[in-house]
Amino acid sequence: MVIVALAYSFQRSLLYFPDQTVLTEMELKDADFSAVNIAVKGSGELLSFWRAPTDQTKPVILHFHGNAGSPALRLPIYQALAQDGAGVLAVGYPGYGGNPGAPSEDAFYAAAQAHYDWLIINGHSAEKIVIAAQSLGTGVATWLASRNEAAGLILEAAYTGMDDMAQRQFPILPAKLLTKDRYRSLNRIDQVDMPLSWIHGTNDELIPFAMGQKLFDAAKEPKISHPVQGGGHNDLWMYGIDALVRKDAQRFVEIR
Repeated sequence: MVIVALAYSFQRSLLYFPDQTVLTEMELKDADFSAVNIAVKGSGELLSFWRAPTDQTKPVILHFHGNAGSPALRLPIYQALAQDGAGVLAVGYPGYGGNPGAPSEDAFYAAAQAHYDWLIINGHSAEKIVIAAQSLGTGVATWLASRNEAAGLILEAAYTGMDDMAQRQFPILPAKLLTKDRYRSLNRIDQVDMPLSWIHGTNDELIPFAMGQKLFDAAKEPKISHPVQGGGHNDLWMYGIDALVRKDAQRFVEIR
């Protein structure tokens, strides 16, 4: 009983691993990005990274990272996404990268909507926005895509729900029932009315390929899958998936 109580009380410390690195203005400028502050109800102003599209035929990629690190540690990923002229808005989460607030499902959803709204307010049409995400961020992205219009959704290493993941990690506990932040993508994916691209390593040691496949199978058409043969959870960018993301994002914008 004590173990169950401890697991319930400290579960967010087992789910979220924020890094507090904050890049200087010069470091961002050298990467052709800039800092933007986006107001989020309940969290204050969140620092995020932005590069405007240099080619108006290109998508604007709204990107949600995983549960560890910060946008600062993923700057090379954002540069890769933008290398063909696409715009990129790298979402800063509450409690990550020096941002105020604390990580939680509701806080992440509020941040997601605020970042999407920021793009719309600043003149970027839904037909040009591609929502993309990694790992834990796929639950946030799926929620956002189920409630808003966009050109497409790209999910890397997606899961059915964080409660399913918790039960897998702690099989001797009633973890599924205890999970606070559930991110139930499986319950929302059929509400997503836009093209889907799913990328998953066949040897993913954290989120099983079969779990990602289950989510993909539940999604509406049109959809395309990209199994990365031999790929794990954290090494997919070493397999060159940035080219897949850019290609699918551009295709989604062109078919709108």
